[in-house]
Amino acid sequence: MKKLFTIFLLMGVALCAADKKPNIVYIMCDDLGYGQVGAYGQTMIKTPRLDKMAAEGLKLSDYYSGTSVCAPSRCALMTGKHVGHCYIRGNKEYPTGQEPIPAATITVAEKMKEAGYSTALIGKWGLGYPGSEGEPNKQGFDYFFGYNDQKHAHNHFPSFILKNDEKIQLKNGKGKELEYTQYMLTSEAKQFITNNKENPFFLYLAYVIPHAKLQIPGEDECFKMYEKESWPLNQKKHAGMISRMDKDIGSIMDHLRSLGLDKDTLVVFTSDNGAHQEGGAKPEFFKDSGPLRGIKRSMYEGGIRVPFIAWWPGTIDAGRESAHMGAHWDLMPTACEMAGVSAPAGIDGISYLELLKGNEKAQKKHKYLYFELHSPTKRGIRKGDWVCLQEKTTALDPSKDKIGLYNLKEDLAQKNDLASQYPEKVAEFKKLFLEAHTPAKYFEFGKNHRKKTKKAKKNKKK
Repeated sequence: MKKLFTIFLLMGVALCAADKKPNIVYIMCDDLGYGQVGAYGQTMIKTPRLDKMAAEGLKLSDYYSGTSVCAPSRCALMTGKHVGHCYIRGNKEYPTGQEPIPAATITVAEKMKEAGYSTALIGKWGLGYPGSEGEPNKQGFDYFFGYNDQKHAHNHFPSFILKNDEKIQLKNGKGKELEYTQYMLTSEAKQFITNNKENPFFLYLAYVIPHAKLQIPGEDECFKMYEKESWPLNQKKHAGMISRMDKDIGSIMDHLRSLGLDKDTLVVFTSDNGAHQEGGAKPEFFKDSGPLRGIKRSMYEGGIRVPFIAWWPGTIDAGRESAHMGAHWDLMPTACEMAGVSAPAGIDGISYLELLKGNEKAQKKHKYLYFELHSPTKRGIRKGDWVCLQEKTTALDPSKDKIGLYNLKEDLAQKNDLASQYPEKVAEFKKLFLEAHTPAKYFEFGKNHRKKTKKAKKNKKK
């Protein structure tokens, strides 16, 4: 009888394990270029943990952000809609944050909660100022720790940081640099994982490194690695920040292993857009965009194509590489399929779960990827090997402004504009430009959404 009971008990444990929904840790850093990770060709900046992650998992060569700046790229990630359809299409600023996504917005965090997941955003948000309908705790996140305002996130030694709606005062300021938020974000991420190890969880870890101010404690071991290099100080800091992020990501993966969660957890690493040149960063010094043309705010490949590494031991075979064409808006349907809930209607994303599992032949593909950006306005499309773009768009009618056409298979660096040689191809893309764009409240071609609204002025007076 005792033996029979033991068998039934083991069968129950096995069934529970089989029914357990996989966890998701989605790590998105800020302004990291396509070529700033060793696995993508970087030779000067050391990223051993991300390189190992790629060796143990899946690396995509043709993966794209939402667009080439922060807020709209993050909106695409959270909603499953590309930037021709989602609510935020540019960095519309308020005194204490950015234009909020509406209350009716369905985010991936809300879908994960629907599936019974615990949810957390740790890091940078940028989709609604404090008190607005767009703040994280009103958009599906059980727990928020980090920066709400993108401008506030320019500083890695701020005077405060947010924990849900509470302002946590830090010891930084007036020349003192004591509390480095990168350390805090990593610690919070590990604690959230520990607290939720018995339940399925969705962790959106939106690191701020290597964005804006190039800051890292002088005693940090990752900065010290570059002290003897004959580089300018800013480049030593830039490299140190990226290596610090790399080390912290490795520690999170180690933490998952120590808790026995590695085989139950998909970990994704990517960036919100291409490399930046703020705070003394020099994109040419480390060849931040790798073989690509352009950086952040550009519609060329270097502004929108980003690293993508996925790690899921036991599900993703080690050492895989793929040229599958994916984008940030694919997270929504992927996460929903993993969690066993239906994705929202009307999204643009395609689940890449089959790709993760190694069933590339069964993986659905995008007909094309569409990008747009406002202030300054621009747009672009990738379809197959072809890219059509406008670095300046003054009107909805695509015939009003110069169009560039490039074949990435023959010209990855986008040096040769073929628009005059393939007028029929340009005509095809013009139709797609119109097809992919729907009207937006604040973001329309030819209009300046950066003018302060009455609401913004009122907030500033307060």
